[in-house]
Amino acid sequence: MLQPKKKMTKREIKEDKFVQAALSARIYVEENYKKVLTVTGAIFAVIILLMVWRYVHKMNVENSSALLGKAQLEYQSLNYPKAKEFLFRLLEEYPGSSAAKQGKFLLANLYFQENNMEEAKRNFREFIDSYSGSNILLASGLAGYAACLEKENSHREAAEYYERAQKRAPEFVEAPNYLFLAGLNYKEAGLNDKARAVFEKIVGDYSSSLRKEDARAELIILAQKK
Repeated sequence: MLQPKKKMTKREIKEDKFVQAALSARIYVEENYKKVLTVTGAIFAVIILLMVWRYVHKMNVENSSALLGKAQLEYQSLNYPKAKEFLFRLLEEYPGSSAAKQGKFLLANLYFQENNMEEAKRNFREFIDSYSGSNILLASGLAGYAACLEKENSHREAAEYYERAQKRAPEFVEAPNYLFLAGLNYKEAGLNDKARAVFEKIVGDYSSSLRKEDARAELIILAQKK
């Protein structure tokens, strides 16, 4: 005679379900062993590549910054040929790096000191177009480009770039000086109304600047030309 089935308790039901789930997982792994290995290997490879990339990136930042630092020291020592040597290495070995972009600015200044306006303009232009860091440094680049144009007697364009320099970093200590140079170049280009507006801006917005009295003097001269 068959014995009636014993009713399973809740605990036994849970344990039974757990055993079934474990068996199912084991069967899946055994049937898809190669796939599991492939996925695991791919994840591991991505992690390794990420670690390598971070290390290489860190080393590139450190090495490029070191070259820029050496170039700056040589520039300050007025050893321009050596400074250029470090900058050329920086631009060749670490193109696109933040240090290389800043190196463009320094190289442009070097060419300006050598009175090589074509190379100075080209490097200032490339710096302006590629750099997106400090507004003060970018303003300096714009002013550097303006100075090149001024040397070439392109006074109206020079004035416009000096104004752009002031607008990029209006709180920078050199900002009123950029405006003053803009006014002088507008005046040289015969654009007296624009020059007057710039000088008035210095008087109104930079009352504590040393350029305030210079701007007032220029306004008096312009008033006599009416």
